[in-house]
Amino acid sequence: MGRLIKRGGLGGVMVVCIAVLPGYAQAQTAAATGAAQTQSKIQVQTEEVIAPVTVLDKRGAPLLNLTQEDFRVFDNGVEQRIDHWDLGGDPVAVALVIETSSHVEMMAPVIHTMGSIFTETVMALNGEAALITYDSTVDVRQAFTHDHDDLQQAIAQVKFEAPEMRLYDAMAEAVRQLKTRPFGYRRVMLIVGESQDIASDAKLGLVLRDAQLANITIYAIGPSSSTADLRFGAKPPNRGIKYPPGVFSGPTRPGAMQLPGNGRSPGGTLDLMPAATWLITRGTNEINNHQLAVAAAATGGMHYRALRDRTVRTALDQIGSELHAQYILSYAPTVERSAGFHTIQVTVARPDVAVRTRLGYFVASAGNGSVDARGNSGP
Repeated sequence: MGRLIKRGGLGGVMVVCIAVLPGYAQAQTAAATGAAQTQSKIQVQTEEVIAPVTVLDKRGAPLLNLTQEDFRVFDNGVEQRIDHWDLGGDPVAVALVIETSSHVEMMAPVIHTMGSIFTETVMALNGEAALITYDSTVDVRQAFTHDHDDLQQAIAQVKFEAPEMRLYDAMAEAVRQLKTRPFGYRRVMLIVGESQDIASDAKLGLVLRDAQLANITIYAIGPSSSTADLRFGAKPPNRGIKYPPGVFSGPTRPGAMQLPGNGRSPGGTLDLMPAATWLITRGTNEINNHQLAVAAAATGGMHYRALRDRTVRTALDQIGSELHAQYILSYAPTVERSAGFHTIQVTVARPDVAVRTRLGYFVASAGNGSVDARGNSGP
């Protein structure tokens, strides 16, 4: 999802996928003729939806020779007219979020030396970045800067000590920081750490709502999800919650994540799309161990399983290449402007290509405590 905004042209602000970027949603109270009607009836109006789209050929390389006529976009299954189309170009604002808990201390040498490749490939010449770390606390180690040396030094100095993993709180802080970036920057959150949270106050579902409304794409690099499966258990505990069909089952559609068994519970598959929609709609923390894969899928980004220096550098290089080769589409929805989750689907008139964009956008009804289209806190 992304933030819905009114504007004359497309500035390239990203919601988060590097899926694909999420769109923007603006909620308004419908005009009512009576006081009772005013209090009970809410109409949500989406002015413009922005979707960053990544298109890869069968070798996994970005496809850069597409035209606007090659794209079709659907909102809740209804085809939309593309009002604006562009290929990359805008600078990126990246909130780099690094886990510094004792759980990932084995990755310290890799993380300490990743600064140069991050600044060269992800920030590039005209981008900016901030550094946020999390363990028992969440700390902004470096405010947004264009200076590569400052950011590299901040990364090289991080320490790995406390056992807590306040992942969701760190993601929430990254959203707050990214909301301050000027119009015209594409917004990206890049997380380096495990897919696990311990001790956060924030709820992942609500963080993903806000990230989509703020047009933030989420990427993640970390140990294989199997590591978390073995440490924390492969599936979320049953607390009387009924998951929708297709979230934890098998087999599901292509692209579902395989879940290995851990000796206590059988394996299976995790379908990221319904899992992400489930989290965002409910605004809760009901997915365990694969949170970063789900968060990336929800916003059009990617989760890279990496542990060694070479694989981390490869992941950073791929993220940088993707960010600077994305297509940005915008449209004014013609579907019913109702509260709830609106799906986005983008197709490309080329054979043998993979198309990735954000799942959609969540339009909240008034009074539910989430942020509005411009990133402000609700009642």
